[in-house]
This record gives sequence, C-alpha cells and structure tokens, in this order.
Amino acid sequence: MVILTIAHHTLREAIRKRVFYVLIGLCILITFISLVIPTTDEPNARIKIILVVFFQVVVLLCIIGVILISALSLPSEIEDKTIYSILSKPISKLSIIIGKIIGFALLSALILAILGALNIIILQQAVVRLPEGCKDILKARNEFTVSKFDIQGKLHHIREGTVWIEGGRTGIAVWNFSHVCEKPDSKSYFEAELSPKIESTGKFADSIPLVVRLEGVGSDHYRTEVISIKADEPFLLKLDTGIIQKSSNINISLFPLNTTDHIGVTADDVKVFFVKKGFLLNYIKAGIITFLKFLLIVIITVMGSTYLSAPVSIVSSLIVFLCGHILDFIKDFSFLIQYQGVHEHALPTVMRKPGVFFVYLDSCMKKILEWFSVVLPDFNRYDSLEFLLKGINIPLKTIVISFGYTALYAVICLFISFFVFKRREFL
Repeated sequence: MVILTIAHHTLREAIRKRVFYVLIGLCILITFISLVIPTTDEPNARIKIILVVFFQVVVLLCIIGVILISALSLPSEIEDKTIYSILSKPISKLSIIIGKIIGFALLSALILAILGALNIIILQQAVVRLPEGCKDILKARNEFTVSKFDIQGKLHHIREGTVWIEGGRTGIAVWNFSHVCEKPDSKSYFEAELSPKIESTGKFADSIPLVVRLEGVGSDHYRTEVISIKADEPFLLKLDTGIIQKSSNINISLFPLNTTDHIGVTADDVKVFFVKKGFLLNYIKAGIITFLKFLLIVIITVMGSTYLSAPVSIVSSLIVFLCGHILDFIKDFSFLIQYQGVHEHALPTVMRKPGVFFVYLDSCMKKILEWFSVVLPDFNRYDSLEFLLKGINIPLKTIVISFGYTALYAVICLFISFFVFKRREFL
C-alpha cells in the first residue's frame, strides 16, 4: 500500500512538470510530420515512414524525456529536504525506490498509450488512402521454415554462395516446406515471398519472366504460372489454399522462362507465410516490448539517482542507453584486437612488433570491452520495429525473453540501489 502511494505521488508530480507536456507536444508534432516526409512511389513507403519515425525518433525522444524526469525526482527531494518527511514515517528505503520505479513506469505506459494510439490512427488513415489492391499492407505473418533446398537439372555456376541457373528449364530451383499446417479462414491466406537475384543478356534487364510452380508432395494437385520479377524487389505471390489444405508438404519451384535469363538463388530466397489480419495485436506486442525498454532505463536511472547528483545521473543514464545500442560494435572490436595479425597490417612499422607496453595495453582494452559487453544491458533486444516493417508476427517467446531480461537487470539494479541508498546519510 505504501509503495502504491509513493508510485501515485511520483506519477502525479511527473505529470505536473512542464517537461511532460513539452515532450508530448513535440512527439505529436513529429508524428504528424511523418505524413509529409517525401517517400518513394512504393505503396507501403508511407506506412514504413510512419512506423520508423515513431519507433526510432518518437520513442527515442520519449526515453530521453523519461530519463530527465526520473533522474531529477529523488535528488530534488533530497535537495529541498522533502525526503525527511518521508523517512520520518515507518517507510523502508526499498519501498521508496520501488515506488519511484513503479511511478515512472506508469508514466512511460501513459506516454506510450497516448502516442501509440495516435500512431495507430494515423496508420489506419494512411492505409485508407492507398489503392484498393494495397490495403492489406498492415498484416501479421507467421513464417514457415524451409525444410530442403535443391537444384534439379544443371546449374550454371556458383558465386559467393549463390547458385545461378540458366533459363529454359536447364535447371530448376526447388524449395520444400514440409510443415505448412495452418488452417486459413475467409480473412487469412498463404503467400510466398520470392527474392532471387536476376541477370539477363536480353533487352529488358530490369525484369525477367519467371516460371513458378506450386505442388503438393504426394498429391496430383499443382499450379504453374508465369510472373515478372524485378531486380532487388521481392515478389509476393498468393498461394493456392486448396493445394496446401490437401497436402501440408509443398514444393515451390522456380526457373527463368527465357534462355537469355539467369537467376541466382539461396535457401533463403523463397519464404512461405501464413497471413492474418492481426496487425493491431502485433502492434500491441511491439508496444509491450517497447515498454519493457522504458522500464529498464527507468530502473537504471532511479538506481543512479540514489547516489549521484541529477546532472550526473542524467548523463550516465544516457551513456548507458547509448552504449546499450552499440554492444555489437563493442563485442566485434573486442574480438578484433585479440589477433596479432591485425597489428601487423593495420599499424605503422614501428608498432608491427609491439613491445610489452602495447601488449599490456591490448590486454587491458580487451578486458575492459569484454566487461562492458557483459555488464551493460543490450537494448537492441527490444527492437520490434523490424517485425512490423516486414509484417512478421511477433512470437510470444520474444516477449517472454524480453521480460526475463528486464527482470534480471531489475533485480540486480534494485539490490545495488537498496545497498547504496540504505547507507546514505541525509544531513
């Protein structure tokens, strides 16, 4: 009950601050600006811009705003001696920390709810203005894993892991999907995403005719059609539901129609999806993952504010947040400096055979970078934008892992916060 009272007081005080209203107003303005940002002529370009602006720009501004508000709270209460009236009551310091975290978590949820609802409305309005055949862009797809990839007939050559086959049925690329077992209804369907590389010696090199065959393994049902596929542009093909319902084990075959054309293929160039009209639910899942990102940075900021001044707490939280987005670079750099061969080629002659000092410096840098990569939270784990842009259904497993990752850091940060705050003397 005490924790909830502190949380309610924290939320109320945060909403009263001018920063909150400036933040909301600025984010709403940026959200509407996404409607007029120049885009390409692709039907889904505007949808992608709106999503990217929200999840990369608006969310970033909101996190900075939440860091500012949460970092100022506890130090300001200590500075103006409000903390004394709280500590004079039978309230543990752990309750104060947890109450602060819950209050700022509720603030984050409120901000995300307001701006997320606005973003959804803008997305729906943008879809309404699309051509009739493009209004199914907002979707959530379940992907089926390819079971086997094979080349029937003669392959032309292999270059950088890509198999090239010549047109005219000399070679046929075949992808097998053995567990396509979803049951579609009137609002769902199956589709294949085809993204082979193309080359042509003919007149029209930007696109080539491609023969696509869908067949059920072990059945006599199949369908063949000719499509025109462009270079570097995935082709979405709706699959015959009747064939898939009769056989959950299907083959998809591709080959160029003309002998002057070639396609380069890998196992990942054909993907099969079960498409549902569940974008809103998928968006809510993305919002939950984003909230967990907010929650983690709130916990880190409140932890810092228990023993740091407000400016230092703000700067340190921003540094942690920034470094948490470049952990992959830190890990790669740590791995890179392990190898002596890097010095032999990349450093000046005088340093190609480093002395004891440079060897020791290398070792220290490696240890420091490894320590950073282990201790710092990886905020890239909370990236859900890619799922929405590709129309992929966010698995429940992803949400559970994100929750567990946040809970782990929450326990560690709470322990540190309580340990430091308990020993702090207020004069």
